[in-house]
Amino acid sequence: MGGTMEMHTDCGGQIPVREVIGKLDRLLEKDRAEEAERHLYEWLDEAGRLGDWQGEITLLNELMGFHRSSGKRREGLEAARKGIRLVRSRGMEKTVTAGTTFLNAATTMKAFGETEEAMPFYEEAEKLYNRFLEEGDYRFAGLYNNLALAWTDLGQYERAFLYYDRALRLLGQLPGNAMESAVTWVNLACLWEKKEKDPDRREERIEECLARAMEYLDDPEAERDGYYAFTCRKCAPTMGHFGRFRAERELRERADLIYRGLRNERT
Repeated sequence: MGGTMEMHTDCGGQIPVREVIGKLDRLLEKDRAEEAERHLYEWLDEAGRLGDWQGEITLLNELMGFHRSSGKRREGLEAARKGIRLVRSRGMEKTVTAGTTFLNAATTMKAFGETEEAMPFYEEAEKLYNRFLEEGDYRFAGLYNNLALAWTDLGQYERAFLYYDRALRLLGQLPGNAMESAVTWVNLACLWEKKEKDPDRREERIEECLARAMEYLDDPEAERDGYYAFTCRKCAPTMGHFGRFRAERELRERADLIYRGLRNERT
């Protein structure tokens, strides 16, 4: 959910970040959200006890993504604002880590209706990514997609189209991005619903976007793992919103089947 953070040596010890994130991923793949939340907060407390602020930043980024998925507004905004404060208090504002934290925080704010508060952090994230990342880095795709969603919320539809176009162009150049591409096409369908005034043209554009999304979700090369199940659940409500009830039902069933199988596996 959140990005992978840089780690540095500091006094007081460090939490085992890779192991913590690895267990988190395994819990989420098995749809064990309550255990995953406890796991994150236990290690966040441990990082604080050790004075491991780099570990705290990593886990706060993970909590932002977790609470966006779980819909816990207070906890999500708390993680976002704490992450920003921690980055700034440690003088890390001019790093990729800061860019990732600002992006995750802004996306969390936007998800909970605080788009105006989010925009300066999106802009900071974009500046930092442009400064420190190579052109074509996969992280730009997430930035562009989330900026498009934010501009849509603010009624800036042309800007939103611009960023969706950038996201799709980049994803088309990178391997293994079927799920990200599916989500982008679903988001683009929602943008056409808001922007296009002509009902026939609107319906045509929406159908085109949803069909493209399903092409990626039906791709036999896409691994049917926890992330695939997560993406199916994410896209299903939009399919239903636009009257594609069979697709909605099928995506939910795919996700449920995968999660049941993963839960039955031994940890």
